[in-house]
Amino acid sequence: MEKRLTNSWTRLKTTIKTSKNILIATHIDPDGDGICSALLMAHLVNFYKRKKPTLFCHSPIPEKYQFLLHNDRFSNTLTDFDLLIAVDSANIERIFPKGKYSSDFLKRKLVINIDHHRSNKLFGAITIIDEKASSACEIIYRLFKKLNLPINRQVAQIFYAGIYMETGGFVYPNTTASALQICSELIKKGVEPAQLIKRLNAKTVEGTKLLAEVLSTIEIEHGVGTMYLSQAMLKKHRASMSESENFISFLQAIRDVRVSLFLREEKDDIRVSLRSDGIIDVNKFAQRFGGGGHRLAAGMRLKGSIKAVKKKLLTELIKEL
Repeated sequence: MEKRLTNSWTRLKTTIKTSKNILIATHIDPDGDGICSALLMAHLVNFYKRKKPTLFCHSPIPEKYQFLLHNDRFSNTLTDFDLLIAVDSANIERIFPKGKYSSDFLKRKLVINIDHHRSNKLFGAITIIDEKASSACEIIYRLFKKLNLPINRQVAQIFYAGIYMETGGFVYPNTTASALQICSELIKKGVEPAQLIKRLNAKTVEGTKLLAEVLSTIEIEHGVGTMYLSQAMLKKHRASMSESENFISFLQAIRDVRVSLFLREEKDDIRVSLRSDGIIDVNKFAQRFGGGGHRLAAGMRLKGSIKAVKKKLLTELIKEL
């Protein structure tokens, strides 16, 4: 495994150096790990090319992460490129949703795939996948170390933010000794955890009121906890969908909840987040409905109303239990 990864790192370095126009992209509805891993790969590319690559995300970057961007900006418009570096994305449709992008626009484009999801489809000419890693940021940190790339305070802060958010503040099961060791090293690089975490966890009044209403929808049945967020709630509180990123952690924290199910009504479908304490593999469960993720954390998108999707998934989850 180590030899294969080393070969991938060597090929990645060579490919970056020989490519003319590089696009770095992360998934729709970006989270901390997706945003930070894209920013970190931009720093890596800039180190070798002395030229900034294009950062792409189909969805807007949430306000709370803007301070990490500094002089970088994400675009939702595709420009010409010969190399795509995809980060934190299990499949290409997570970056370029079907129906919104041509199915053949990636032909004759070289693709590098860096990810930590068990459900990764192994797309791309170069794949650097480690499902045991806490995050895509952890994989890229090891890449920086292997290539002897400098990590200043600004870059260290991005690494720390990505790992912190992906591990739910170091409480999710993917909080490994490796992840904590890396964060320890980042603190030595100048990261001030208290200050950084305060900015990452800062909530708006609107988002806090939204949380209160979402929590009022909680129901627990046979060890499965459910809650939902509707478009009407967003409108009522004048909040954004991105503010609900870690709401599911409140559901997970309830005693006797073995599996958490959080449904968010978006414009075209229902976005579903799943968490498990290990009683079932939610990655396998989500794959049955076109989704995926990890054994203890996964997601999917389904058509229908909140009520109908909830009933369907709850029935199947209770069967699993």
